[in-house]
Order: sequence, then structure tokens, then C-alpha cells
Amino acid sequence: MIDKILASPHRALITLLSAWILAIIHQYLFYGNDLGVSYPIFVILLYVFMYLFVRDRMRSFQWIDAFVAGVVLLLSLTFLLYDNELLRVLNFLVVPGLIILHMTYLMGRKQKQWWEIGLIGTAIDHLLPQAIRHWGTVGAIAVRASGRGIGKSQKTVVFKVLIGLVASLPILIVVVALLSSADGVFDQYLSGFPEWLNQLAFTPGLPRIIWMFIGGILLFGYVWGFVQPMQYETEKRENAHWKSGAATTLDKRDHTYIYSPVDPLPKGQVTNKITPEPERTPVLRGPFRLDPIIVGTMLIVINCVYVMFVLVQFSYLFGAGEGHLPVDLSYAEYARSGFAELILVTGINFFILIVAVQFTRPSGKVGMIVHQALLLILVSCSAIMLYSAFMRLNLYEQAYGYTYIRFLVHAFMIFLALLLLIAGLRIRYTSIPLIRWYIVLALTAYVAVNYVGMDRRIAELNIERYRQTGNIDASYLASLSADATPLLREFALKEYPDLKREMLERQAYLERDTSNRSWPSYNVAKHRAELEMSKLRTE
Repeated sequence: MIDKILASPHRALITLLSAWILAIIHQYLFYGNDLGVSYPIFVILLYVFMYLFVRDRMRSFQWIDAFVAGVVLLLSLTFLLYDNELLRVLNFLVVPGLIILHMTYLMGRKQKQWWEIGLIGTAIDHLLPQAIRHWGTVGAIAVRASGRGIGKSQKTVVFKVLIGLVASLPILIVVVALLSSADGVFDQYLSGFPEWLNQLAFTPGLPRIIWMFIGGILLFGYVWGFVQPMQYETEKRENAHWKSGAATTLDKRDHTYIYSPVDPLPKGQVTNKITPEPERTPVLRGPFRLDPIIVGTMLIVINCVYVMFVLVQFSYLFGAGEGHLPVDLSYAEYARSGFAELILVTGINFFILIVAVQFTRPSGKVGMIVHQALLLILVSCSAIMLYSAFMRLNLYEQAYGYTYIRFLVHAFMIFLALLLLIAGLRIRYTSIPLIRWYIVLALTAYVAVNYVGMDRRIAELNIERYRQTGNIDASYLASLSADATPLLREFALKEYPDLKREMLERQAYLERDTSNRSWPSYNVAKHRAELEMSKLRTE
């Protein structure tokens, strides 16, 4: 069935009609509704739509395809399972971006690798120029579909009529403006025309029709940009150059690619003909590499400063937990002092590490050992600074409580620690593909943050802090999302009755929020919170 559609001469028309069907489903799921179960449903339908109509342009499936599809599905399911507003906003941006990159990797006109930065440029090319180019294809398809029973002369007449209508518009604008200023009665008739347009604009169903019409065109343009991609003039010239028979030779001395004309003069053959000098073509040199002596000198200087910093502060970097603080510093002051600076320095070290590992020219055996030792020292100092920042933030949370920002900073520092660990392994085992590991780790870490239950975890930590210190911010706890409502209800009933009032105020908000909610907006966390709040009101 699918193969018949792909081979059909009416493939474009079938694709356009299917795009409008998907646009109808899109407006039904999202128009006037909150994001909920509708989001993963549409993501699955979009993948099916792309697979059906661009299957013949796909490359063979690999493990990375299953991994990215799994990440996209898990992130889209968060709109059904969780209620954290910050993560919902981030996922609303991240999920479409991942889908666009994944589609470009699978079906793009340029076969880029998934770790190449050029994949982003190709994705933008398919999203904008390639898709916009096929907006006009919709009109061409409509003309062909409606003109099958029309003769050639009649088609010409219809085309000329359309040209006349378009050409008459600027004249009509000028003439109507002059007649309106010349006759007041005529102007009054025209003044009632915008009111009629306003009534039409608010007619039930018209916004949905516009939504479906535009959505279908956008979806068709995007998918047809993969089926019939546009080739740019620069690419045509490059293809013409290769077709002209230019050969490629490799100068092994400096890894330089040199293009030379085909059919060179045989060795020893002499000719009296005056031949023009062959056209010089660009020379492609190897990738840029830094000199190992320069990089080593920089690492020695930087490491000396870091080692001195760690030795000077070592006495209280790790002793603050036992009360060994610098003179005249409280726990809160110690936690605040230098936290941002340590994170920033760790980020700078991470950048230096990536450049030194990826872009340094290899040297001899001794030079390689020295280079690895310097990089390991840099990784060790960065790990100590990261641990110091982690401990400072932990002390600050014990003094002032746990919030979204502090939780996410903790997660980011753990992520940095894992990046440093992989970088340390890459220093020892040079065959590790660093960029690919980082991409996989970043996606995995982001999914983990979404599924760790941030609101519930923040509530648990603040409740534990209350049990130890007697301090708690009830207003902040009540402001957490519906993910934490079951735990907060239990805490309010058993340990902190004053929280009940804050919770009941939240119930009024939830009830107002569900007044116009339909099934596409269904969310598990919100539904569970509504049940818990209804129980709290009767207790």
C-alpha cells in the first residue's frame, strides 16, 4: 500500500490531502486546549506521517535513531505525566527541535552524521527555504487536480483572469480612496464593511478553518522539501566540476588534497603545442591543529595557579561541613562566597579541556605522556572546584531551603562531573569519540531531570529540613506544581496544619483551571492533585 502511494503519479496530491487531515487533527487536539495527552499523540502521528510519505528518502536505521526517537517520546510523555511549568516550557521548545534534527538526519538531502554541527544548518535549510519553496506547489497541485477536465485554452483563460485580478488590486485601492473622499454616502457604505468583516472573523469555526488550512500547507511544504529538495547554484557548480573529470590526488607529506586535470601528459612525451595553464582549483588542507608546545605551556601556567588555589584553601574547602570555616564567615556567607566564580572557572576549564583534547597536534611519545599528565591535573583541579561549589550550595540549601533554581544547579553540577569523567577517560583512551558521548549523555541527563520528579523531591527535602531545624516556607511549598500535591497534603494533615490553608487556596485555582478542560488536555499529575485536594477539603 505504501509503495503504491510512493510510486503513484498522484503522490503529491495524496500527500497534500494527508497533510490537511493531520492539520485537522492538530487543531482538534490543540485549539483552545492545554497541552496534555494531545502532545504525545500528535508526535506519534507526525512520525507516522513522515514515515509514510518520505520512506523512500530514508537512510537505514541505526541505534541512534531508536535512541533519539525514545528521547522524543519520553519528553512528549511529560506533558501527560507531569505538571512542572518550567520543564513544560523547555520541552515545548526542545521536542520540536529534536524532531527536526532527527528528520533531517534520517531524510535530509545531505547525508550528515548525527554528531556533525552541519546537521543543524541542513535542518534549518529544510525547515525554511526548502519548505517555503513548496508553498507554491500547493497551488500547482490544486490547479492540476481541478483542471483535469478543462481544455488547454480554458486553462489559459483562467490563468489570464487571475493575472487581471491581481493587476487590478492596486488600481482599485487608489480609485476607492478617491471615490470615498468625493462622496460621503459612498464612504458610509464602505465604513460598514469592516464591521461585517469583524462579524465574520468571530464566526464560530472560522479560526479553526484558517488554522487547518495554514497548518496543512506548512506540513506539506515541510515533507515535500524532503521529497523534492532544491539544489543550490553552488552545489550545481561543484557537481559540474566533478563531472568535468577533475581527479583528486593526496599529497601525503602534509595531508593536502590537490585537484588536478585528468589525462595528464605521459611521462617523456614532448609536444610543441602551446597549452593554456590549467585553471587552479582550491586546495583542501587538513583540519586545524594547535601546536603541542604552545598548549603545554598554557596548561603548565594554568595548572600552577589551580594547584596553588586548591592547596591554600584545602583546609576549609572540605572542612566546612565539620565547622572549620575561615574567620568571620557564617555558613550562609561561606556558601555564597565564590560559588558562582567556582562554577564559572569550572566551565572555563571544561572549554580548555575540550580544545586541548580535540584540537592539539599529536607529538612524540614523551610529549604525549606530558600532555596527558597536564590534562589529568586540570581535570583533577576542576573536580575539586566542582566539589567545593557543590558543598557550598548544599550548605546554602540547609540554611535557606530548597528551590527550583538550586535543584537545577545541583543537577547541572552533577552533569559537569560526568562530563569531566568522560574527558578523563578520553585522555587515557584516545579512541573514545568525545563529542558523541557528550551528545548522548546530554540527552540522557535532560530526560533524567524531567523524570526525577523535581517538585516532589524539593518538597521532600524541605520537609526533611523542617524536621531537623523547624524552619519551612509554607507559601513556597504551596506554589509547587501538582506533582507535589499528594505529599504536601499528607504533610499538612500530619505535621504542619498551617499548610492546609495554602493548599485550599490552590484548590480554587485548580477547579477554575479545569472548567474548560477537555480530554486532549488530560494530565495525570493534575488529575491526581484534584483528587487529593478534594479529600483535603473534607478533612
